[in-house]
Amino acid sequence: MSRTIKLSDVAHHAGVSVPTVSRVLRGVPNVAPELKARVDQSVTILGYRPNRLAKSLREQRTNIIGYLSAGNTATFHNILAQGIQDAALERGYAVITGHGSSLEREIMYAQIFEGYHVDGLIVIPSSDSDPYLESLSRQMPIVEVDRTLGDFSRYAVLLDNRNAIAQAVDHLVQLGHSDIGLIYGDAPVSTEVERHAGFLESLAAHGLPINPGRLVSDVFSEAGGMRATTFLLTQDTPPTALIVTTNEMLAGAVQAIRLLGLRLPNDVSLIGMDDARWTRLMEPPLTVIVQPAYNMGYQAGQLLIQTLDDSAELPAGSRVHRLSAQLIVRSSTAPPQEVPTMAP
Repeated sequence: MSRTIKLSDVAHHAGVSVPTVSRVLRGVPNVAPELKARVDQSVTILGYRPNRLAKSLREQRTNIIGYLSAGNTATFHNILAQGIQDAALERGYAVITGHGSSLEREIMYAQIFEGYHVDGLIVIPSSDSDPYLESLSRQMPIVEVDRTLGDFSRYAVLLDNRNAIAQAVDHLVQLGHSDIGLIYGDAPVSTEVERHAGFLESLAAHGLPINPGRLVSDVFSEAGGMRATTFLLTQDTPPTALIVTTNEMLAGAVQAIRLLGLRLPNDVSLIGMDDARWTRLMEPPLTVIVQPAYNMGYQAGQLLIQTLDDSAELPAGSRVHRLSAQLIVRSSTAPPQEVPTMAP
């Protein structure tokens, strides 16, 4: 059996010191390119593999971060997770993942991650409050992504939800709509609170009346989207356009519109959240608000690792990032049809 290649073997082969090899392997800047090339070549030739366990014991770090999502399997969350993993891999970190669809599961996974001695956590919270995570944030850095836990939050990568909804309202108003319904999730999470507020602010900015009956919340599911859409579109005078704030509820909205025998966009215009593949393939393809899911995950990974690798406190302006959404206009929105009036 061949013996284990050590750091000193790489240093001897490359003709450099052991500290130089260590700096190259840790990605420390300001190493001369010629020295880095020699070390990299020796690592490849000798087949050197770092002893992660020894490194963890020596540095009191595991180079493992935890990613705790709200238990959603939607395309948005999968793409966001890929961004986190790519950012972590670039800096030599591994990611372990848990899906906490409830506060109880969220706490359970957080305790498991703590037991594995992860260096930090990236969290999509399942609610607007989690005392356990709040306590844990005093022991390790926690970056919230997509949603925020509120006042104790220190590091976060979030969508500019108010502006995202404003883009949708602006588009519909430009088409001539003045009676717009909003369908949103009923959980007290920051995304839905901000999207609801953004909708009201946008209506006010356009001088449109706010009708509480046009704002309907339900559970984050297709069934919830179906119920909310059916409620709005079976009123005596239904809205001419709908905005749906989650992709799962959007699927339910489409089903309800079809079951009611209505046509997009002839009978009602529809805007949804997230550019899932099915929204592009259906007929007509849907107008959607696109969240930069990969960039949100990637920036969350970078932010967490920056807090781990930098001994100095990050300046306030670099702790919370707000990213912009993009409205992609397709064929599910059009000017409202005029309702014919009866001749006297």
